Amino acid sequence: MKFSIIVAAYNVEDYIDECLEALKRQTYTDFEVLVIDDASTDQTRARIEACIAGDERFTLLEQPANSGLSAVRNVGLSHARGEYVLFLDSDDYYVDDALERLAARLDADQLDLLFFGAETFYENARLRRERFEDQATREDITEVLAGPEFYVRFEETESFRPSACLFAVRRSLIEAAGLRFLEGIIHEDLLFLLQMIVLPERVSFLNEPLYMRRMREGSIMTQHYSMRNVDGLFRVAQTLRAWLYEQEGCYSQEFCDAFGARVFDTYHVAARYLFDIDEADVDAYRDSLSFADRLDFDMFIKDVFERIRDVYDEITGSRTYRLGRVFMAGPSWLKSRLVSPDKW
Repeated sequence: MKFSIIVAAYNVEDYIDECLEALKRQTYTDFEVLVIDDASTDQTRARIEACIAGDERFTLLEQPANSGLSAVRNVGLSHARGEYVLFLDSDDYYVDDALERLAARLDADQLDLLFFGAETFYENARLRRERFEDQATREDITEVLAGPEFYVRFEETESFRPSACLFAVRRSLIEAAGLRFLEGIIHEDLLFLLQMIVLPERVSFLNEPLYMRRMREGSIMTQHYSMRNVDGLFRVAQTLRAWLYEQEGCYSQEFCDAFGARVFDTYHVAARYLFDIDEADVDAYRDSLSFADRLDFDMFIKDVFERIRDVYDEITGSRTYRLGRVFMAGPSWLKSRLVSPDKW
């Protein structure tokens, strides 16, 4: 069997049919689909059962209690039998010939890992303005490279996207490394991807939009930022930084520089999230940390946030900034209201 496709589903009754029907339409048919219902409280399970009835390629697995995306994907990995594994979010879907195009490239280049492109579509104009994702400007990387070399190219071309849904990976590679998603956090994709990227010998990128990525209200990606986001990024950055410190002499300087820059960026994103979070929540979180983690949190996230805030306050308090806002208000207001519906 070529592909095992792991679909994590939780309260997606309005979207799961489209996801599964797109899989049933695939022009390449040598695959299995493991749909794991994470104890949904709506009609998700019933819709899955109705959609996959009679198709032996689909298996429904049920979690006894809601356990989160990482745990669900790990359940899928424990049941997977395919040569390659893919992860598909249950509110997204593949274009009809996605698996055919992936199989052709994987076989032609004998790849261990193949990244591919996506197209993001938006449920409304607000999401497009506030949660815009640049999927269209990723540069082609047609060479076949070892994982660490490929990662350097990915970062150099600004084509890196931290999503577990945008690659097909040889299952034996993951199993040999004992690699699983870290449970109990969000932003787990970034950690899994960077732990995985050093493993394969043959990696490439199919820069074609095979994955239709839905940006909708109420999803993990569009929820208001909270300390859960900050904690996830902090845990990811801490794990990656500790690993990098142990790699002296193991990888090229270019790889270590790129990897280190990504770790710093992860801390920095967490710092920016603090703009949306009450100070009392931040303090309560700090009080819950160990002595060492609290020191790191303050140095890499809290102190960075305070410096960013000071610069922002200085800029926004200046007369030049206020005048600029007056002159730009008209064009900005007009532009925000001229987003064509076909761009949502």
